[in-house]
Amino acid sequence: GVWLFPGSAAGVLSLQTKFSRLEALLQHFATQEPMSKQIIVLSGLLLLMEIVSASTSTKDQLLRSPRQTPAMFTIGALLDSKDHGTEQAIKSGIRGVNFLASRVDNRIQQLLKPEVIWIPKERFFTATNDVCNLLKTGVVAFVSPRDPLIRQSVRMVSKQFSIPLIETHWDTDKSNNRYSINVHPAHDAFGEAVSEYLSSYSKWNHVVLILADYESIVKHAAWLNNFEGTLVVRTLGPDRSKWKAIISELANTDVRNYLIDIPYWYAKDFLVLAYVHNMTGEQYNYVFSDWDIHLLDMNAFKISDGASISTFSIIPNVGVNEPYRRGPTVESLRSTINKIERAQRSSDILPFLTTSASLIYDSMLLFGWALMNERDNVSAQPGALGCDTKSSPWHHGEQLVNATKSMTFPELLTITGQIHFDRHGYRSDFNMSLLSLQNDGFQEIGYWTRRDSWQITRPIKKKRKVPKKPLTSVTLRVTTVPDTPFVIPKKYDAYGQPLKTPDAWEGYCVDLLNLISQDVGFNYTIEMAKDRSYGSRHVNKSGDVYYNGIVGVVHRGEADMAVAALTITYEREQVLDFSTPFMTLGGSLLFMRPKTQKPSIFSFLQPLSPTVWAYVITTYIVVSVGLFLVARLSPYEWQNPHPCETFSDEKENQFTILSSFWFFITPLLNQGTEMAPHSISTRLLTGIWWFFALILISTYTANLAAFLTVDTTELPIESVEDLVEQTKIKYGTLQSGSSHDFFKYSRIPVFQRMWEFMSTNDVFVQNTEEGIERVLKGDYVFVLESSWNEFYNKRDCRLMQIGRLLDSKGYGIGLQQGSPYRDPISESILKLQKSQTLDQLKRKWWTEFNISEPCTNTKDSSKEAKPLGIEQVGGVFVLLIIGFFWAFIVSIIEFCVHNKACMKTQGALFSEMWKELKFAMRCMTPSTRAKSSIVAIPEQKPPNSPMPMADQLADHEVTESAPVTSQHLLFVPMTESNEVLLSSVCESSSCEATSGEDS
Repeated sequence: GVWLFPGSAAGVLSLQTKFSRLEALLQHFATQEPMSKQIIVLSGLLLLMEIVSASTSTKDQLLRSPRQTPAMFTIGALLDSKDHGTEQAIKSGIRGVNFLASRVDNRIQQLLKPEVIWIPKERFFTATNDVCNLLKTGVVAFVSPRDPLIRQSVRMVSKQFSIPLIETHWDTDKSNNRYSINVHPAHDAFGEAVSEYLSSYSKWNHVVLILADYESIVKHAAWLNNFEGTLVVRTLGPDRSKWKAIISELANTDVRNYLIDIPYWYAKDFLVLAYVHNMTGEQYNYVFSDWDIHLLDMNAFKISDGASISTFSIIPNVGVNEPYRRGPTVESLRSTINKIERAQRSSDILPFLTTSASLIYDSMLLFGWALMNERDNVSAQPGALGCDTKSSPWHHGEQLVNATKSMTFPELLTITGQIHFDRHGYRSDFNMSLLSLQNDGFQEIGYWTRRDSWQITRPIKKKRKVPKKPLTSVTLRVTTVPDTPFVIPKKYDAYGQPLKTPDAWEGYCVDLLNLISQDVGFNYTIEMAKDRSYGSRHVNKSGDVYYNGIVGVVHRGEADMAVAALTITYEREQVLDFSTPFMTLGGSLLFMRPKTQKPSIFSFLQPLSPTVWAYVITTYIVVSVGLFLVARLSPYEWQNPHPCETFSDEKENQFTILSSFWFFITPLLNQGTEMAPHSISTRLLTGIWWFFALILISTYTANLAAFLTVDTTELPIESVEDLVEQTKIKYGTLQSGSSHDFFKYSRIPVFQRMWEFMSTNDVFVQNTEEGIERVLKGDYVFVLESSWNEFYNKRDCRLMQIGRLLDSKGYGIGLQQGSPYRDPISESILKLQKSQTLDQLKRKWWTEFNISEPCTNTKDSSKEAKPLGIEQVGGVFVLLIIGFFWAFIVSIIEFCVHNKACMKTQGALFSEMWKELKFAMRCMTPSTRAKSSIVAIPEQKPPNSPMPMADQLADHEVTESAPVTSQHLLFVPMTESNEVLLSSVCESSSCEATSGEDS
């Protein structure tokens, strides 16, 4: 009907319905009696007349319509940098709509056109402005973007201005937006279908539910509400570095049934980890709920052990080279989408359509067909609406949404089947296929509809397990790479090449291979790979992928297995089968151990940081000044300087500003002072300061021993983050190997920055020995597996490992894909692990082989007591010398200032200083001397001058240095002390001391 009869959209659908009825009559005709056949023929003729009449009526109606060119409508979309597939699906859908519209009405050259605005990631939070700019172009509908931030902005503008919003994703929140047209299956209907399948056919009682995020659990609410049994829920999240711990935990449980709701690009890495942890046996059942699991090449994951893997799909299940039978536009879209997915996700994506692109294509057909049907009723386009103006909502928007949801589009033209909306506006009635992984890929074994529920068309079979071959008396070809201590050749032929016999080799891997061969019962020969490399993935000029090293040797069938320090990686898993890992390790950083720094001459200052020293000095000054002020304010600190004179009004305060500083410095030096505070306030302040000094000095003393006796070693880098933030120290890996590929394909920002640095600098080395040699030259970090790092650290004390492990991986034995030898070898490795034989092998080759004394056994000088040298305590001597000279300088200044008063009476300043110096240098001179040599005495009076009054001399104390001549008569108060002193003076001088009350 669509292709033969031009006319309106409603007319075309009516004609197609009549053709369907006619086809049903013809099929019914073949099974009826002659009389019934005559009735059917008459009915068919009447129906055919109706078809011709409808066609003519439609054509006449079209010819009678005005010959004006129909309007062209715009579909708007806001996309980010990852939405190139969405753009191509929109354009393909619009091309399909325009093609159908031109067939119905030959006046229509282009019914729809796309308008796409690309939003950079840094502008996500201003997406509303971009939506408003798109609104000004007069769009009749928005296509909902994938990013939730942009989607929220588009929803808000769509609701405000009544612009239809076409959505093609899970709508778990079910926000009641009446302008939304979501062609994606409703999540509650999907949940019911999955619940019916798991309850009726799988009948699981113990289940592990793995989610990409916690929001996904809403889709499985129907099943969770009715589930009775053991349920384990785990969320993987975007950080793939944490997945291994989660999978390892699940591998140790007894649960073997997995419902997995993660994107297909997550499923790829999940399956690799499942294989590594031996979770692909016949007892395992996996049901993936993502629509696009069929895009993965399951042969790349070696799911050959009988595990059951099922998934769901709403697009036709076709072969790799089989078309979808939806026309050339769909096939072109299929090719374009595959190129985009390969570029964004992985190069091994199969050439199928993604469900997201299929839904967008179908939504364009559906909306375009509804617009074609309603174009006569849509009298005006939205025009240039704007968010910054008081624009009225488009009054045709809701009408167009209702028309789209109320129509039924031909199933033969859509990719995801018939599109039908329920009364709430959701696509709850859809066709869903059940796919099961078989030896030739995913095959459809059943389908689900809302009306018929599940219909299983083929029995559920597990993937056929590859039969095993006996290994007894089989001679296997082994390829290897000589690398100490794993593989070491010890016997050579006349040409210098290692012999192929097992006794011509030694090492950790050789001992391991001997134990496995004895356990399993096979023989082997060993041959070294010609390029002496482990192997990695390469692409030649013609675009063909190949592998070098021992990986390529086994992949090409030139050897049966590769035994060496071969890391299990995803790229190698694509071409080889691996045994259970026999050693777990990770990437590490090898660096030259920095030399021990010589201690500073001021090492005694190191127990406290400069900041703490500054705080201590500041606190000391503040508290000393505070003591001075508190003592001045407190009346109890003012004391009588002459206690014997009870009624004296003179008061003295012992805490001057200098004595306050002196009083508080003595506790810090563990010394005492003759002063003692009297008031409660000063005593309180003093007690707090003593407590502070106690803690400070104790802490300082405790740390001082460590700083003076332990040599410090300062590392320029301590982690991989420190390594990235600098450019002086270079870093690199082997030119070819797992570490090289780890950085090349890593999605972690830190490792991506490291790869950018390594790929633009000459930092790669050909072998491990070259890398270690470059490390020892300085300013180079060699990135290698932790097993090698540990081996070389025990033999060369100049080397050290810095930082934590970069990742977690393992060494395994590589075999050909589908090899029957993998399971017996893996079982033998597990036995060796259980008996701790592998640990004994590692001790043998890491701590005993070719080593006289490991670095860990050498004497650690930092842990032994040693005498302190002048380097540690020299600063104390320097400080003492400085203080010594400062004391002398200050004493000279004091002498000069004090003797200025003596210059007029006793001579010049320098002559007096010379006398004082000569007196000080007389070591045997008594400490007493005449007072006249220290202070100026009163000027001498003439003999006939009046005698001084007794009350004028009463205040003079007699000292031993006061001279008495014949020209003086001295009156003094006769105290007991003065009497004794005068008697001793007069014994050596011509004087006479008399006393008496009447003298």
